[in-house]
Amino acid sequence: MLFSVLPLLVLGYAIFFLAKNSDDFYRRFTSPQQNSFILGSSRAALMDPAIIDNILHQKFPNTGMYNYSFTWAHSPYGPKYLESIEKKIKPDTKDGVFIVTVEPTALMIDKKKPDSPEFYIENDKSVAKTSRVAINPNIEYLFESYEPSITHELNKKIILPKNIVGVPVILDNGRYYLKIIKKTAPEKQKMSNKKNMRLFQERVDGLKVSENRILYLEKTIEFLSNHGKVIIVRMPINKEPYSIENKAFPDFDNRMKAVASKTKVSYINYNILENQYQWLDEVHLDEKSVEAFSAVVARDILSH
Repeated sequence: MLFSVLPLLVLGYAIFFLAKNSDDFYRRFTSPQQNSFILGSSRAALMDPAIIDNILHQKFPNTGMYNYSFTWAHSPYGPKYLESIEKKIKPDTKDGVFIVTVEPTALMIDKKKPDSPEFYIENDKSVAKTSRVAINPNIEYLFESYEPSITHELNKKIILPKNIVGVPVILDNGRYYLKIIKKTAPEKQKMSNKKNMRLFQERVDGLKVSENRILYLEKTIEFLSNHGKVIIVRMPINKEPYSIENKAFPDFDNRMKAVASKTKVSYINYNILENQYQWLDEVHLDEKSVEAFSAVVARDILSH
């Protein structure tokens, strides 16, 4: 009897432990359905729903902003991300607010492959594979998509990793919060940024513009417009990555303006507006800049 129950006890504890110490995405698939979203890649995942709600509630008192952004490879615009959004939204939502962030890589594909959803990079990743996105515990996710092993996670409680710079946490509102443990030395950060930009250039060089992804962006906006107010946002990044993106997709802004016009929503490119933002790695805003930018977007939603 003991030996038959023991595996269940171990599994039960593992599920409980992983719910408390999950990977970057698990909590987003165990939280309830939501009425307002921040959508996009890891850049958008840092945006602060609490700051946005605090400003929006004067006009949108029922919004509960939820950050449902992943990475450029997990959640580029396409059929899989749209399906996940459709499952995550409260079906009866009519007064939601939706911040749809865009960047060239979220609307591009491998240049060696056809522009057809069956070849898309996200197909083997958690957003595409997780059919139930609002259930706790999410057994499907733990078995199909959870990346660190249970043993690895348990060992981390016993032997803490060395040289940690930051600890990522997914908050209840979906936000990816990076708690900085220690600051990186400026010279080391400079070298890291240089390497990141080289890798970013290599990644972009392997991509081409996807007309189908742009169509799915339009479909996503049209779907969300049935549930409330939508705004399209190009988040600010530093000058070097912005230049890389613009060379890879020169008419990106014009295409986004066309999408906004067609879907009758506003589009703002924050890279062409004066700012004092700082970045962790040239593309992801640091904590102070995240707070400032989140507030700016919220105020712009009220005025557009």
